[in-house]
Amino acid sequence: MNTKLTRWITMALLLACAFVWIAPKPASAHAVLTKAVPEPNSQLDQAPERIELTFNERLESQLYYIKVYDEIGRDISDRKASLSGDQKTVTLELPKLSNGRYTFTYHVISADGHPVEGTYVLTIGPEVGVSAGGAPDTLHAGHELSADMSVYDVLKYLSRIAYYFGLLAVAGWVLWGAIAGLGRSGISDYYRNGLLGVQRTHLLALIAFVYFHYQDLLGDQGLDELLGLFTGTWVGRSWLIAFVLALVGFATLGRSKAGDFVWIALLLAAKSVNGHAMGNDPLWLTVPLDFVHLLAAAVWVGGLLLIVPGWRRNRTWVDAFLPRFSNGALLAIIALVLSGTATTLLYLPGLNYLLYSQWGKLLIAKVVFVVIVILMAIGIRLAMRKRKEKDLYDMVRMDFGAMSIIVVLVGLLTFISPVPPNEPLNWHVMGEKVHMTAQVTPKVPGDNQFRVDVWMPKELDRPKQVLLKLHLLDKSGIAPIDVPLEEHVNDRESEEFQADDTLKKFSYKAEGPYIPFPGLWKLEVRIMDKNDDETVYSTETRVY
Repeated sequence: MNTKLTRWITMALLLACAFVWIAPKPASAHAVLTKAVPEPNSQLDQAPERIELTFNERLESQLYYIKVYDEIGRDISDRKASLSGDQKTVTLELPKLSNGRYTFTYHVISADGHPVEGTYVLTIGPEVGVSAGGAPDTLHAGHELSADMSVYDVLKYLSRIAYYFGLLAVAGWVLWGAIAGLGRSGISDYYRNGLLGVQRTHLLALIAFVYFHYQDLLGDQGLDELLGLFTGTWVGRSWLIAFVLALVGFATLGRSKAGDFVWIALLLAAKSVNGHAMGNDPLWLTVPLDFVHLLAAAVWVGGLLLIVPGWRRNRTWVDAFLPRFSNGALLAIIALVLSGTATTLLYLPGLNYLLYSQWGKLLIAKVVFVVIVILMAIGIRLAMRKRKEKDLYDMVRMDFGAMSIIVVLVGLLTFISPVPPNEPLNWHVMGEKVHMTAQVTPKVPGDNQFRVDVWMPKELDRPKQVLLKLHLLDKSGIAPIDVPLEEHVNDRESEEFQADDTLKKFSYKAEGPYIPFPGLWKLEVRIMDKNDDETVYSTETRVY
């Protein structure tokens, strides 16, 4: 690879490194556990016959499991889990379980290629007096950026950014080479040396990308399932096809214009079936939109890589190529805006989600840089017409810098869920006389479990009435929903509050579809004592 091209690629990667260290912390989940039967962390009188875990989106058809461990950590079931026809529910038929405490751990791969893991505890028979673990979503495979990340985690994020840069660079370089016939032009040596350089960059970045991600997808199943990863999952097939194409490209690229176009199409298609496009419906639209988005980005990235490093060395050719690139980049930006807008509308329930999630905020940042690119494109066209060489070179370099930042943002956006994960609500209030804890699990649109614990002074005895009302704040005209609480016995100690001898605990629960759709909800708990004095507590929570 020529020295200038190497220098520009190095600068782009260093910029990527810097951005990773200062980037905000993203949301951490893709497929989300929405329902578990039996309910996680519950106490059962009888052993269940099976475990059913339902997720909010399709899962890969391979490399999923549910494992069961007894109180001393032994794996007590060798049965394989099964996947439902809609690929959203994983079921494990259980052996006969005796009384005791059992730990269940699951591992799935969401359709967009991200691993999701979780662990929770079930107690069968009398309470054994040991804390029953956390919420079932607390062990999702880490997709978080933080200041205390390990070197391995940093390298994982950098490998994603490098991979997307390498993919767009090699696809764009080959595309412009085929369109403009650069392999047989006056800059053929420059083009062929650069081609070898971007091919090597793409291959090495692909290897690093796979190395830093395959272990998360395997979970603890071991390397014996590696073949299943590469042949039985879309993400694995995508990696395998990309690797084969990268190797074939060293022998075939530049020999045939038609062959180069086919190679580009296959490479970008392989990437289109691995990512958010596969986790959203309808696939017949999301996957082609992703392909168009990648192709348009490759046009822009490849053209800039050809121009900027060779500005002075191939100035005559650059002057002739710039108008052609300007027209192509204009069409590419239009395609990027249209395809990006369409995918955003498909991925998000509403545009207001852009303000709630890290994915949305990063997308807004990307849009800002795209607007900057559009303004610079206008400036480049004006500078070309007025032949202001210095202004033109400065704007092209700025365009290259904006491109590098956008590639970094793309690398992060592909690892973050567009819709934030819902987390169970645990809400505790220490009142003057009446204390209250409310729980909503898993806090998703549809069926949920509702629990309310109330501590009353013993002289007031049992509450005369306990009501739980749900108010949707996003829409007017919808009356509050009354959750039909029923009293039950809950002897488990509260983690939020340790009552003294002056208080008595009363517990209530309900289960059902009382959160019918996403939105900002206000939970209102109304507690009336025997003297008809009412205590009201409220809180707001967003359901995605």
